[in-house]
Amino acid sequence: MKHFFSILALFILISCSSPNTEEVQNPNPETQTPTIQSISTNSTNIGDTIIINGQYFNPNSTYTITFNGTNGQIAQITSTTISVIVPVGTTSGPLQLTANGVTVNAGYISIIGQNRLFAYKQHGYIVELNSGTGIETQTLVYGTGSDYLSELKYFAPTNEIIAQGFVLNNNGSNTYKLFKVKLADKTTKEMIYAGYDQLIVTTTGKLYGYKLYEGIIELNPNTGSEIGSLINTGSDQLYGLIYNPQTNEIMGDKGLIDNNGNYIHKLCKIKLSDNSITENIYYGYDELIPATNGKLYAFRATKRIVELNPATGTEIKTLINISELHISNLTYYPQTNQIIGKKIIYNNGIATYKLLKLNLKDNSLSENNIIKDDYDYFIVTN
Repeated sequence: MKHFFSILALFILISCSSPNTEEVQNPNPETQTPTIQSISTNSTNIGDTIIINGQYFNPNSTYTITFNGTNGQIAQITSTTISVIVPVGTTSGPLQLTANGVTVNAGYISIIGQNRLFAYKQHGYIVELNSGTGIETQTLVYGTGSDYLSELKYFAPTNEIIAQGFVLNNNGSNTYKLFKVKLADKTTKEMIYAGYDQLIVTTTGKLYGYKLYEGIIELNPNTGSEIGSLINTGSDQLYGLIYNPQTNEIMGDKGLIDNNGNYIHKLCKIKLSDNSITENIYYGYDELIPATNGKLYAFRATKRIVELNPATGTEIKTLINISELHISNLTYYPQTNQIIGKKIIYNNGIATYKLLKLNLKDNSLSENNIIKDDYDYFIVTN
């Protein structure tokens, strides 16, 4: 009996130690499709190195990695990582890997310190434009739950464009919505809220709404609900409200009738640190354009772009005279230190739209690039 169990134990030992060649075969990385698991960062500078983590990378294979269409320089490849240098000239956008003719997305890369230009045209289009040429580079949104969007702003903390939408009801009333689109993945969200005459976004991540003839109130940027007390700005209308990041003020044009029946303009400023309000009589402008360096610019119907004293609203100097009246959507583009906007030229009743750019370094004007549509808003990321 002992002899039998010895033979049985030996048989089991031999069976357990015999390799099963079918079960232990390792996959050949040269025949496996590369898979991406993660990237080292979603925000970077030009010239930095990004690491793509995954499986089945082959150091002997040829890969192409692009940053929003611009080829990156591959520095190193291992079986589980690819190190790639962010190329000069790239812009924020998708990071893509192409292997054996197959392209896969690795994620979205934001280039630090780089501004992007977006535009809105009616019926739900939000598009990105090349800030140099005005050419549309991608469509973010086509068709929203709202009939129309207005008050489009960039909200930096969540990298979103926010806006006010509305739906016209059968009884003639409007339902207002807070609209949001994430720039990283183009997902959208719309939430019913009170609705406001203007929206103001600060660089500190706060959102305010203006109630006509009443005042300004802070809103929850996630829901649109009111979370602050009303800052009473009086019964006269404010328009063109902007945020000055250097002084932490909301400012705008207040139009009113004086005791003699004359229509006058005041530069109204609301200091958000203590909700104090100051007003100074000034010329009045069609658009106020704040720069990130604290300077304040404006466009006058007298066909001029001027620099203003942000404390008083008085004109410091005229930057340039412009012959046409049909100029709008003026905004500051920090990356190139330019004021950009839309110019419309009519020829026999046919409109041509141009991207206007004023270089604030030498006050030179460029208006050679034709844009595709009559955009209602320009939105600049920061």
